[in-house]
Amino acid sequence: MAGRKNPVFSFLNHNKYWIVVIIGVLIVGVLDENSFYKMLKNNMEIADLKEQIDTYNEQYEKDEAQLRELRRNPKAITKIARERYFMKADDEDIFVLSTELPNKGSVITTETVKTPEATPTNATDTARPQPSEANAQNNHSTTPQP
Repeated sequence: MAGRKNPVFSFLNHNKYWIVVIIGVLIVGVLDENSFYKMLKNNMEIADLKEQIDTYNEQYEKDEAQLRELRRNPKAITKIARERYFMKADDEDIFVLSTELPNKGSVITTETVKTPEATPTNATDTARPQPSEANAQNNHSTTPQP
C-alpha cells in the first residue's frame, strides 16, 4: 500500500497543466478587471453611446436649421409662438381641435380663426361668430367664451 498514492494527488499530478490553463482562462475570461465579459459589456455600451451621439447630432442639425430660419425669417417666430404656445393676435380666436388627449411630446394641431371687427346693430347684438354645433363638442378653447 505504500506504493499507491492518494487518487486526488494522482489526478492533480497527471492533469496539472490542464488545471492551470482552465484557471487562467477563468481569470482572464470572467474574473479579471479586464476580462472578456467586461470587454463585451463595454463594447455594447459604446455602441449605445454612439447611437445616442448620432441622435443628438441629428437633433442639433434640426435645431440649427430652425435657428437659421428664425434669424432669416421673422414670421417663423410668429409661427412657432402660435403652434407651440397657442399665442394669438388680438383679432383672432384659437380653437384646439383634438379628439385625443395629448401625449408627452405629441403635436397638437390648432386652427386660428380671424374674427372680423363688426359694429353691433343694437346693444345686445355683438356679431361675434360662434363655433358650429358639430364642432362645439370637440373644441377646447384657450380663451374663455362669452
